[in-house]
Amino acid sequence: MILVCSALTLGGCQVVAAGVAAPMVIQQKHVNLLNASYAAADALSLQSAKTFSKNRPLYISNLQEILDTDQNAVIANPKIGPVLSGQMRTRFLQLGHNVADMPGYAGGTSNAGEVSGTYEIANSTMNVVLRLTDRTNGRVLATYTYSLPVTYDIKKYMTSNANMLPPLF
Repeated sequence: MILVCSALTLGGCQVVAAGVAAPMVIQQKHVNLLNASYAAADALSLQSAKTFSKNRPLYISNLQEILDTDQNAVIANPKIGPVLSGQMRTRFLQLGHNVADMPGYAGGTSNAGEVSGTYEIANSTMNVVLRLTDRTNGRVLATYTYSLPVTYDIKKYMTSNANMLPPLF
């Protein structure tokens, strides 16, 4: 059974087969990072709808960067993870999820789910890998992977000069 999910914010479609979204490559000249984050949250929410109630607490952890050590100059971009996570947090709230503040791993409720993942900037592409995990049993309920070209919308979070950055919210 194949369902087609319209991604109006991105102006495209994504095929979802048996509850698993195919990896998506967004090839727009003017990438909108917010729309890509919202589409990722939409996909994770849709995939996990039957196995994870929106009433259960959902933690959105900051995405971790994987540094590409094959590049000539390895540059960490720690601002991107919190931006992506914050955008997804907002979208999950809009979708009606019970988004909670991320507790330390020693505390918090065991009835929760957690969205986590990684991002990597290699050459002129940012690759993002996400998963929604049930913290009661460690089972991965949904995954989503996508790539974005590194445009100004992403580069503005890559600079080390904080004075050049616009406000996040």
